[in-house]
Amino acid sequence: MRLVAVFFAAATTLCATDAGAAALSIAEERGREIYLNGKSPSGRDITALVGQGLVATPATGLPCGSCHGPDGLGRPEGGVVPSNITWGYLTKPYGTLSTFGQRRPAYTADTLARAIRLGIDSADKRLDVSMPRYRMAQEDIEDLIAYLKRLETYLDPGLSNDRIILGTILPGPGPLHSLGQSMRAVVEAHLDSINAQGGIYGRKLELDAREAAGTKAVREAAKNLGKRAFALVSVFTAGADDEYAELAEDEGLPTIGPFTLFNQDENSLRRFTFHLFGGLPVQARVLAEYAARKLRGQKPSTAVIYPADPQWAAIAQTVENQAAGQGWPIPLPIRYARGQISAGELARRLKGDGIEAVFFFGSPAELVSLTREAERMAWTPYVFLPGSLAGKEIFDVPAVFQDKIFLAYATIPSDHTPAAVTEFSALRRGHALSEPYLLAQISAYAATKVLVEGLKRAGRGLSREKLIAALEKMYDYETGLTPKLTYGPNRRIGALGAHMIAVDLAKREFKVAGEWIELKPK
Repeated sequence: MRLVAVFFAAATTLCATDAGAAALSIAEERGREIYLNGKSPSGRDITALVGQGLVATPATGLPCGSCHGPDGLGRPEGGVVPSNITWGYLTKPYGTLSTFGQRRPAYTADTLARAIRLGIDSADKRLDVSMPRYRMAQEDIEDLIAYLKRLETYLDPGLSNDRIILGTILPGPGPLHSLGQSMRAVVEAHLDSINAQGGIYGRKLELDAREAAGTKAVREAAKNLGKRAFALVSVFTAGADDEYAELAEDEGLPTIGPFTLFNQDENSLRRFTFHLFGGLPVQARVLAEYAARKLRGQKPSTAVIYPADPQWAAIAQTVENQAAGQGWPIPLPIRYARGQISAGELARRLKGDGIEAVFFFGSPAELVSLTREAERMAWTPYVFLPGSLAGKEIFDVPAVFQDKIFLAYATIPSDHTPAAVTEFSALRRGHALSEPYLLAQISAYAATKVLVEGLKRAGRGLSREKLIAALEKMYDYETGLTPKLTYGPNRRIGALGAHMIAVDLAKREFKVAGEWIELKPK
């Protein structure tokens, strides 16, 4: 199959009021931290006493929200039925009747504090043993109760009855500034199209776009947006991936489709960051998997060539682990200082070691230099590399490597549906979007579609937790410009795999080398 181009692409309830959308007070903010995370902002210890024996454990492992839920409604799980602890429910003037037929009077702030500390309810009855008893300072329990009074009417940042504020962070002035502006234009264009149709459940979508350069600036921008925006989309995190993901976890900030090559491992426990593609870690696994299929029955000697940077070492380790799983000899690791590869010396060494296949993670120019030296020495190993690292220079590899160069791509044009191409092309024409950044535009567009779909599925009673839950149920979702995307409670990479592409050096074109390789979660 001939390809023209190969792409890498990277009120919460009906009764909510404007008062509910207001920002939390300082005390309520402190109480929210205690409720959701079991941590006192003051640094004071909070201890949970658990079970019949009242075993002491840090409350960070058993925060109130872990059982009663971010909304306080309490949903049955594992045979335990946590109570509804919203203030309106707890303080009903006529009290309530439990599922076991027991009546209790309305709570007051004092009786609620007693229940939290001693496990005694407003009817002077002992609460179920599944309810921890918490040791905390008086100031902390006052903050916690202040937040509980706001819980049922509080809207997450960026939400009001008539709008949803979304955010993004893009490169500031410099070589990548125009790329970032192109991504912003795509996101805004798609949001405009949604707003023209009435928005989502009557709420209009608004984008707050910030610019940042460097890890510190990205973190600061994300922290500020976390207080103003409901969720972030298509954030340019390249170079600050781990730092950004950690901040998103700390802030509980949903992030859809960050633009990066080094995304999180597929087994990451980070809940709030949803990737479209697997990036280089997944592509490295796919390369090793495809190499095993291509060289089935063989146990070739291999080498992994990569720059001497920590993130590349992790990529190389991924290849080594995958090769070991195939029963191959451990690949020879070749680390080099970026821009200082000695192609002749390296080719001579690898040929002398009998290397039959190379996994290459250097620059296009370094690959061409190495293969030319290899040709001179009559050494032509198989070469496997991510397509995002290839560049147009791939066609300058010597012809003797015909049928020996293979690339992994997260997405290719065969993923595109006619309807999506028509829609996207119309959007690009309507907003005069430039050609050079097509790949980044596709990524931004797909990420925005996923976010919009998640907002729709979460319903009118929207919250960040409901958005997360809606995305976790997304299965084989079609953006029309990417492979189908699937998420789950333990899956945050939508397209967990890659396409394998062969390089036809004679015709200077790409061709599909095999079917999409889907990886099984580890």
